[in-house]
Amino acid sequence: MTLRLHNKLFISTRPKDSSGELTDLLSREGATVIEFPLIEIKAAQISEKEKRYFTQPKQFHWIIFTSPNGVRYFFGILKEYTGSHSLPDEIQFAVIGEKTESILKEFGYRASFVNPGSTAEDFSKPYLNHIKAGGTKPNILLPLGNLARTTIQDQLEGAANCTRINVYNTEIPINPDRRIIQQIEEDRYDMLIFTSPSGIQNFLKAYPTSRKQNIRMVCIGPVTHNEAINNGFHPLVTAQKSSAKGIVDSILNYYISKT
Repeated sequence: MTLRLHNKLFISTRPKDSSGELTDLLSREGATVIEFPLIEIKAAQISEKEKRYFTQPKQFHWIIFTSPNGVRYFFGILKEYTGSHSLPDEIQFAVIGEKTESILKEFGYRASFVNPGSTAEDFSKPYLNHIKAGGTKPNILLPLGNLARTTIQDQLEGAANCTRINVYNTEIPINPDRRIIQQIEEDRYDMLIFTSPSGIQNFLKAYPTSRKQNIRMVCIGPVTHNEAINNGFHPLVTAQKSSAKGIVDSILNYYISKT
């Protein structure tokens, strides 16, 4: 078996212990992966008003989950306040992406609307058409992270009553590993892997370089890619599909094109 990434070293900036699938796929191709978490996910503080979204969920017709973290932290908070993961049967779920759908299933629920894309832009128009076909103006709960954009709320304005709640916060870890920063400075790596705009922003805080054009990076999709470009970087690879497999496939295609 040919190991197509033999002797390649990748640095993953994903949150701690979130690189398992990515590391496994890269390792199968002979690569080495170092974890350099530049994102830390923490549960958000919920206000008294927001508690009612969990204790009185019948006010909502839909819950939209845009990420696996949104699912996990929402149900964690739900159990904290109600003692279970149970929700009224009439509530429907919409999700972005297959990974988010699979996490929702772990809590015993199935999505009524699954968008195969990976961004809020991919999701909004098809979902808008879906709810318009229902002929009503639904109440929708959006459990998000504190850095999530307002794309979905903006696109659904007028067609639905959207309530946003931040169920988790994305922060920069304290004291990023200086050994890995030195490794980057000494150019002892092949690519840095970024899977969110906040990863790009936190990298600049941990490693404020003026040689941005020299940083070799792969981005998970167009949103992260655009954040990199806007900050002066020049990504070598942007995954065509926003998933661990999509990242690895795009990396492989990049090296194949160089041979």
